[in-house]
Amino acid sequence: MCGIVGFSGFRPAAEILIQGLKYLEYRGYDSTGIALFLGSEIQVTKSKGRIENTERLILEDSERVLKSTCGIGHTRWATHGKPSTENAHPHKTGHIALVHNGIIENDLEIRAKILARGYRPLSETDSELIGFLLFDGMEKGQSLEEAARKVSLSLKGQWSIVIMSEREPGKVIGVRNGSPLVASMDAEGNVMIASDAQPLLAFTKKIIFLEPGEIAVGTPGSLEFFDLATGTKIDRLPIILDWTPERLEKNGFNHYMLKEIYEQPKVFQQTIEELLKQDDLGLFQWNDSLTFQSILNATEIVLVACGTSWHASLLGKYWIEKIAKTPVIVEYSSEFRNREFHLRKGAIVIAISQSGETADTLSVIREMKQQGVSTLAITNVFGSSLARESDQVIYTMAGPEIGVAATKTFFSQILTLFLLANSLATRKGQANPKDLATTRRDLDRIPAIINDILGSNPDELKAQADGDLKIIHSMNQILASLGHVRGFLFTGRGYSFPLALEGALKLKEVSYENAEGHPAGELKHGPIAILDQSIVVVAIAPQDQWYSKNRSNIEEVKARGAKVMGIGSDGDDYLRNLCDYWISIPFESKDLHPDLLPFLITPYLQLLGYARGVQLQRDVDKPRNLAKSVTVE
Repeated sequence: MCGIVGFSGFRPAAEILIQGLKYLEYRGYDSTGIALFLGSEIQVTKSKGRIENTERLILEDSERVLKSTCGIGHTRWATHGKPSTENAHPHKTGHIALVHNGIIENDLEIRAKILARGYRPLSETDSELIGFLLFDGMEKGQSLEEAARKVSLSLKGQWSIVIMSEREPGKVIGVRNGSPLVASMDAEGNVMIASDAQPLLAFTKKIIFLEPGEIAVGTPGSLEFFDLATGTKIDRLPIILDWTPERLEKNGFNHYMLKEIYEQPKVFQQTIEELLKQDDLGLFQWNDSLTFQSILNATEIVLVACGTSWHASLLGKYWIEKIAKTPVIVEYSSEFRNREFHLRKGAIVIAISQSGETADTLSVIREMKQQGVSTLAITNVFGSSLARESDQVIYTMAGPEIGVAATKTFFSQILTLFLLANSLATRKGQANPKDLATTRRDLDRIPAIINDILGSNPDELKAQADGDLKIIHSMNQILASLGHVRGFLFTGRGYSFPLALEGALKLKEVSYENAEGHPAGELKHGPIAILDQSIVVVAIAPQDQWYSKNRSNIEEVKARGAKVMGIGSDGDDYLRNLCDYWISIPFESKDLHPDLLPFLITPYLQLLGYARGVQLQRDVDKPRNLAKSVTVE
């Protein structure tokens, strides 16, 4: 979760570290800090709150700071110890400075040891304890690299650290033991180490993803890698990451979240182009570069995921079972890995994670590998841990997503699962080719319809204020007229049920209001008890096979006095008149295959959460307490 950036080279480090940390803001954080070599001395500047707070403190000493060409920076998401300047990283212990991501599980044992040796930590963190162990090792004559190896082997848990020492100026060392760490060196010999690739892209697209149990040692003009257990030097080849720094900018939108919602039609096209053959006569022929056999032969498919990816998995279950006639189980990664489970012989486990670094999901894959179960990753990040540790990988092609609340990555996940379902049906011969061709043609219409919904061409992402967007203006009008609201209840049936869960999560994440998703058929089994005029029911009820039952549930909700915001088909005058507020799915959707409706409903739910968050003046790109990549359990 925490953001790490380290730099050693020939350019001023402070600006690079600050910019790098800003690229990592999406991970979520509550304090920041930077340590810089000023001559032979390391100076630490840190503060509670946003990066700008630390940046102001550094610039007060800009004349000296601008001469520094080596340093480390950190954004902290509190685990051990409350958010505070004292608990912020980097921590400095004597001549050692370090930043840390993850959790040290044997911290109590370590703390007892260092206290017995007379050391006195200044923070509540488990991170600072590492500094005392490093200091102790170097006092015994070890080099920084030797101390890093020996200390790392004594630590338990999933973590990564980046360290410096005044005794070895200009050197930064990164150690990965679980939490992600990447490194690169540009053509000029500037070395960067970070917890994610974004800060490195301004320098080079050649990124090296450290494996667990590896060390990176960087000095100006040199980047070397070593095995943690043996100290043996190893060769690492970079991965070319085809993301540009420009794709990390807002392009005139007020928030990344809104920009990323508007990028979804383009993401849709990119994902189809990547995954499907372009000369498949209108069918769902998987690209030749993708191996399909293990899924084709699977006796059952187990989808494991967390959060938004779990909601995508639920929708994938509907599609795969209906279209490909293959049994699907959907599991929370955090629950599945911590209970006794029994898989059918020949099952395949598909792990879905936007970042590819979700700790619980990674743990499931590692357990499956030990048991000899076939695995597949669906992720958005090239070279991520999940991609490397699974037998196969499918990339979702959403590009970098900065907003903490997932939007375009969810959209690309559900598209990938839909394509997977249809490709399975094609390979198994379980679908009528004429029906598949019709679905394929309808699929190609989706980007244009979503562009109509959004009122913008994503190929021309021009600078525009939120108020200029018709759809946002419409959402704002609805939300402004709600009056006092105690909470939101999202409901749906069939495909709309996972969308109800995701819509509730989006609104909850970015507005901090109470929002829950429920199957519409479960209202009478408890949730109906909370309904009154202070509850808004967001009823997702397109004219699909579940429409009549959905309509009955909305009648029940109205009878209890709740306000109803309906999302339904254009021309459905009955529901429009029944609901207090109405959002129409475009007329063009009337003749679309009903399996495709989730792609049109999703942007409305995302925009609803976004508009509510902005209305309540929340930081929609960086919601409190949340992190983009959950790398600790």
